[in-house]
Amino acid sequence: MDSSFLEKIFISQFGAINPPWIHKDVFYKLPFNFCDRWCKRCKLSNICRVYQKEIESEKKFIKQGIDPKSTKAMFLSMTKSFEETKKLLEKDMKKMKIKIIEDDDKKFEIEENKKDNLVKNDHLTQVSKKLAISLVKLVEDLHYYFLEETQKEIKEPLRILNYYMYFFSVKIQRAILSDIEEKEMKYEDTTFDSKNSAFLSFISIIKIINSLKTISNFKNLHRKINLEILNLISLFENLNFVLKERFDLEY
Repeated sequence: MDSSFLEKIFISQFGAINPPWIHKDVFYKLPFNFCDRWCKRCKLSNICRVYQKEIESEKKFIKQGIDPKSTKAMFLSMTKSFEETKKLLEKDMKKMKIKIIEDDDKKFEIEENKKDNLVKNDHLTQVSKKLAISLVKLVEDLHYYFLEETQKEIKEPLRILNYYMYFFSVKIQRAILSDIEEKEMKYEDTTFDSKNSAFLSFISIIKIINSLKTISNFKNLHRKINLEILNLISLFENLNFVLKERFDLEY
């Protein structure tokens, strides 16, 4: 891979990553649209509205005697978010004189199910899910292998694998769904979400590959585990090649 590309996307950075096709002004106004949600490592958390709102919400929960990391807090936050979204939609619908009838609701549900099935049956979705499962199994094997004490040089790559083991697959499915929806839109109305989601998956896979290579270089690693790692590296490299071609991830 072209080293200038890696420099351009700040490969060492976690959190918000600027896709080359997104103007910097847009990026700095909406960093949460281009992030992996690893907020504690993100250099832009101080300007991220989503992160700041979460911090405010956590403080409110603590004052109310609610654990901000609890399931109760999660559902309360989701309820509030849905209510705010509903109000915004109702306001815009009233402004645009749009009315939803029962037939529209049924038609929408049918269309959404159709899209979900297209995403589910897409070969890229199936491959990414299988790779995610393989990566989870490998991480479990590595934790078991280093059960007594994880070596210092392995801890960081293991953290990265733990964080991205599902992320890349979820973002690929988002990219496929957005691609389907964008084909129904006028070009000027598209937000490039399919390309952005594919890009974030692409970057997370690079981080996965780099972490796997670091672990593979560990001298005391069992040969069988090392072979498994090398095989996964090859598969992830192939996956990124497909992502780059399919979603035109130019650099």
